[in-house]
Amino acid sequence: MKRTIIIFKAVTKNWLRSRSGLFFSIMFPVLLLLVFGAVFGSQGASTYSLLIQNLDIDGTPTELSEVFVEALNSTETFTITTIPADITDLRSYARDVLGPLGGNIRILVISEGFQDNLINGTLKVRVGITLNTTLTMYQYYALSMNETQKEAIEQGIEQMEQYNASLPDKKASLAVILDDSDQSSGIVKSIIMSIANAFNYELIGAKNVVTFQEEPFTERQLRTIDFYLPGVISAFIMTNGIIGVTTNTTEFKRRGIIKRLSITPLGKIEWILGNVFSQTLLNLMLTAIIIVVGWLIFDVQAIPDVFSILLIFLGSLLFSGIGMLLSGLIKDVEAASAVGNAIAFPMMFLSGAYWPVEFMPDYMRTIAKILPLTYFSEGLRSAMIYKYPEGIITNTIIVAALAVIFIVLGSLVTRWKEK
Repeated sequence: MKRTIIIFKAVTKNWLRSRSGLFFSIMFPVLLLLVFGAVFGSQGASTYSLLIQNLDIDGTPTELSEVFVEALNSTETFTITTIPADITDLRSYARDVLGPLGGNIRILVISEGFQDNLINGTLKVRVGITLNTTLTMYQYYALSMNETQKEAIEQGIEQMEQYNASLPDKKASLAVILDDSDQSSGIVKSIIMSIANAFNYELIGAKNVVTFQEEPFTERQLRTIDFYLPGVISAFIMTNGIIGVTTNTTEFKRRGIIKRLSITPLGKIEWILGNVFSQTLLNLMLTAIIIVVGWLIFDVQAIPDVFSILLIFLGSLLFSGIGMLLSGLIKDVEAASAVGNAIAFPMMFLSGAYWPVEFMPDYMRTIAKILPLTYFSEGLRSAMIYKYPEGIITNTIIVAALAVIFIVLGSLVTRWKEK
């Protein structure tokens, strides 16, 4: 055990002396967290720029068209800019307003006659509803009516039909101009349509007969950045294990350090344990620094518990074992680094560490199921965010089993005594 501690100290000191190692092991994950936090850390919803041209009556806004714009604005989803009524080239004007870095063009045109058509259309709908209701009632109760009552109702129906036919069959028109390449175009269009539908229902006097209630799944007020935190931690524990161990071990081989160590009383298992313990310390430091930065800057609520610490230890074993396996199979330092990167970086983005696996196509979900990082990141998220016992236990067992397999394989291919 004493020799294991010596190796642990030596490997840790070697890591601490490496500026590039410090950067990619600690600073780079922190910088990535700061980027994610700046983009996703706000509690407010995403907002979209929307340019509106109101052509209602000779380009002059009316009461109803202004109410509609106010309804859009009240969603706090749009940053609204008004386009003057005399502008004909809407796209060029929008590009000038937005500037070179202004983003996608989203334009809503309130067509001429919006208020008049809306009032006439609403009236036509209301008369139509009354007419249909009267006809239905007449069909059901005609047998119990006398001739005078029938005549009066039939006369009323005829008058309503004539009045309904005299109303202009026009509808208030909205034109939405969206860029097909804009990924948010579907969201923007659906919000505008929802507001328009609510406008329709309100004007015809319709009332909701279905109510919708939403209950939070968790009592804690968690934000997007809280969900990214375990992903960043797990992804860089993985890269530190695979890339760090692979590169350092092959570098020690190239410099002849392992060859000299092999003629000492130091055993292979002590060498491996020393490296694993060093990685565990590094990963605990990384976790602590990321969480402290998250607390101080973004007020994250994710808190590691005993299960999180256990998972970090098992993850250190797992990915150190993969690093040992690669370094045992590859002798060249540059080749080992290239292979480590080729394994680690695709795994980082295919495992669900940064976004839910459910967002991926089916074939990518299948790939995610065979990646060790998938179970490690899900286990950390279950422990730190969801507090979901089944997820913690299941993923911990899988990570532990994989850790044993890769540590054993890494030990078997590590050549200690030169032939």
